[in-house]
Amino acid sequence: GEEEALSTAVTMLGQLFETGHVLIGKTITRFDVNLCKQGSPTNDITAQIINASNVEQLNLGTLDSSTLQAQPNYVTHTFENTDGYVLADGDRLVIGGSFSDTDRPVWQGNTTSESYTNAGYYSGSWVERSYDATIAVYGY
Repeated sequence: GEEEALSTAVTMLGQLFETGHVLIGKTITRFDVNLCKQGSPTNDITAQIINASNVEQLNLGTLDSSTLQAQPNYVTHTFENTDGYVLADGDRLVIGGSFSDTDRPVWQGNTTSESYTNAGYYSGSWVERSYDATIAVYGY
């Protein structure tokens, strides 16, 4: 599989959803991602749904990065906000935070991508990947 890390330059990791994907128009309340760490990060990871302008639409809470297991020991972590948000074209499910290039969280990716969705990282602008994050999305 693939992986991506938060770092000095990379402040968000996200999964993009576009028109045509089955989750567009659904109310999203939770997503689960597989995380581990490099080094000894201490800052919080914040989970959000953001729109195409990177504006938060829903905050799904935080996770203390120091509690992550060392790479390559991925553990599934749940981020949830039962208020929910109706997913729209161009929205992303993201994790973010302020980390160094040596002490940082890593998220797991798949080797392939479904249609109308893909992973990416934010470093001043979004860079799209040809694979999906290893992510489970819940809603109704």
